[in-house]
Amino acid sequence: MVVISIVGILAAVALPRMMDTHDNAHRAVVEGTGGALASAVVMVRSQWIANGNNTEVDGVDGFGIDNVATSSDGWPTDAGQGSGSNHSDVMSSADRCVRLWGALLVANAPQAGSTALEGIDYLADTISGNCRFRYQNAEGNDNIIYDARTGEVITSI
Repeated sequence: MVVISIVGILAAVALPRMMDTHDNAHRAVVEGTGGALASAVVMVRSQWIANGNNTEVDGVDGFGIDNVATSSDGWPTDAGQGSGSNHSDVMSSADRCVRLWGALLVANAPQAGSTALEGIDYLADTISGNCRFRYQNAEGNDNIIYDARTGEVITSI
């Protein structure tokens, strides 16, 4: 009887802590991914400046596989479209956001998609002309927003 009581008390104390650990792990994933995206955005713009550019380009030489397009201010706006790249800093398509995600985060990136399919970690859409990536593996409204007008990446937990 004493053993059952002790196990019950331990479960009552440990279970909430384990739940917090689970939630904290998901928060850390979103924060880390947001940080990686922000770093990649700055790296693209830095390479754009180092290349001596002062207008939009279809691919920034020296970043990834040279397929990230930019606005006239050097912020990433599209990827993998060559001369068909969209240089507008107003993001109007979830598919465009997904292309950018893959090109900016390159290796071992969490999967993003424009539809909620199995294996998609982040669901992409647009909001107020920005790319929004909503984390799918936890409850809540964890998301990452990219503003191509300013290069700002905001992580909301």
